[in-house]
Amino acid sequence: MSKVYRIIARVHELRHQPGKGPCRLYKVGDEFDLSKPEEKEKICRWAYNAMFPFITILEFDGTIPWEPDPNKGYVACPDPHNIVVFELRREGVLEKRENP
Repeated sequence: MSKVYRIIARVHELRHQPGKGPCRLYKVGDEFDLSKPEEKEKICRWAYNAMFPFITILEFDGTIPWEPDPNKGYVACPDPHNIVVFELRREGVLEKRENP
């Protein structure tokens, strides 16, 4: 039986170029439960697309090889002027699935 995990995205850091403000969509500490469609919709599409491969790894019990904590990963949105760094955290089993 395989497990599917809940993934929480937390805004870890905001970076911006001098003279430009940080991303106006988020503040450090904002959290989103990505198992809920209404929460997932609050994530910018650029950021979500950058996160997606890492979400999938953590959601299906994989690990990100360069991360010291097997239940976490960090990913940045690709906006070169206003970077948002997200912490992705595996948290609790959503469901168990039968293996084919």
